[in-house]
Amino acid sequence: GDASRRSLRGSAGALRCSEGKGTGGGGGARWTRRRSFASKGNMEVASKSGGFTPIFSGGKDRQKGSSASKLTRGAAVLSLYSQAPDHEAALEELESFALDRLKVLRGIERARLSNKNEQELRQRVKELTDKHLNGLTKEDAVRKDQISHFVLRLAYCQSEDLRRWFVDQESELLRCRFQVLLTAEQQAFLSRNGMAIQTLDEREFASLRDKLVASIQCYNSGVDANRIRKATPQEGAKTFFKVPFEKVTELVRSRRVFLHRGQAYVPYNQVAPLVVGQFKQQLQKGLLVTAKSWVHIAEHEESSRLAPIVQSLSRQYLGPDYSETGAGGKGAGGSVATISDLPALAKNHFPLCMRQAYNELKDNHHLKHFGRMQFGLFLKGIGLPLEEALVFWKQAFSRKIPGDKFEKQYAYNIRHNYGKEGKRADYTPYTCMKVIGSGGGSGEGSGGCPYKTFSEKSLSAQLSNMKISGADQKQVLDLAKNKHYQLACGKVFQLTHNAAADEGINHPNQYYDLSCRCHDTVAAPRTPGL
Repeated sequence: GDASRRSLRGSAGALRCSEGKGTGGGGGARWTRRRSFASKGNMEVASKSGGFTPIFSGGKDRQKGSSASKLTRGAAVLSLYSQAPDHEAALEELESFALDRLKVLRGIERARLSNKNEQELRQRVKELTDKHLNGLTKEDAVRKDQISHFVLRLAYCQSEDLRRWFVDQESELLRCRFQVLLTAEQQAFLSRNGMAIQTLDEREFASLRDKLVASIQCYNSGVDANRIRKATPQEGAKTFFKVPFEKVTELVRSRRVFLHRGQAYVPYNQVAPLVVGQFKQQLQKGLLVTAKSWVHIAEHEESSRLAPIVQSLSRQYLGPDYSETGAGGKGAGGSVATISDLPALAKNHFPLCMRQAYNELKDNHHLKHFGRMQFGLFLKGIGLPLEEALVFWKQAFSRKIPGDKFEKQYAYNIRHNYGKEGKRADYTPYTCMKVIGSGGGSGEGSGGCPYKTFSEKSLSAQLSNMKISGADQKQVLDLAKNKHYQLACGKVFQLTHNAAADEGINHPNQYYDLSCRCHDTVAAPRTPGL
């Protein structure tokens, strides 16, 4: 009903909520502009506000009846998101749309770090957007794209790391979308967004022809150098444009443009970095403005409705929760683990975080509280029944904890995790985001993600024990150093199983299940006669 609806309107900046009346007497909302841009083509975010204010009312899509209706689907969806849309959306839609976009952005991150070439990356982005951000009509696709972007802005404005990640993935999405447009569509997009580019006149091209030809011969620009060398001044001038060099720093850094008197001379087929650079600058400013205002809104005005959704998005796990294990039951993958299985399972199938917990427990006969929760729920998720879990932990603690003390201080918590004590909730194993964000206190047995908590020397030793060395080890260490902890874990999976985790590693129990499947595939007997 109206009481559960939101509509988005305004510019890409801070937020503020205010109560009012809904369109039908209920509690709808729309985002109204508090300060607009100086002009339609202005690409700068207002320095102080540039925000949008939810008030209770309805709204109409400003795209309807506009020239946007004449665009192809790809051109219509492409946006610099300089202004938030005026769409109505239920709270459930806000979350659903944001989660779908999150799947796209995380898929882009994995594709970029899997050494895919440019064509493969574009194809992967198309597959992801067709699957998660499409709509029955062009208008549906635009609506979902706009709403999902601005909801994720709220979730990813809250720390420098989150902002950096969001800007990187959104920029790559924009770049791939822009590059598949026709040249006329690209030029129309630049015009609509006030990014006028300066063309060369014939005399200027003639005077710089040799240097421009030399510059495009130095890299694979996709421009035929011989054609430029033989072109008339009129034809050649249409092949390049010039912009201040600071607008295309990516091209300057990779030495893909000719620089002359502060101007970068760019082939028309290399215009994407200009668009991406402008978008990055705008988005970074918008996220900072949003971060300053969202704190107040989340605490005072949207604490019970929008804030919980936004708060969970940046930590969202999108896979199974591995919660289907009861006392004596099976794991989420349908397996049952026993105490006697654990040594071999730990060696062959546990992710490094759980292998480390198992080894520390075996060596020190104790884990701290978070380490016990992390490892205990993982064991529950792989199918270790409650009765076996009680025996396992009692035996593991036996050298330091007498049996009667174990029953009083630890057995209750184990039964509680299995839903047999207290409120009898079925606690689920921790996701990677939970492990990364909450674990890793001081001292051994604290749990956490080793790719985050280990020193480079300690992590290197662990990788060597797993027979990962040389360039492969360096790649894992570099991913961990750059805070790509789950990607580092995924790379280890790839190196130790000779198979890729296509959806990335997002859960320790997911790693375990994938590892078991790889083992089953390799160990499966061949069919006689084949």
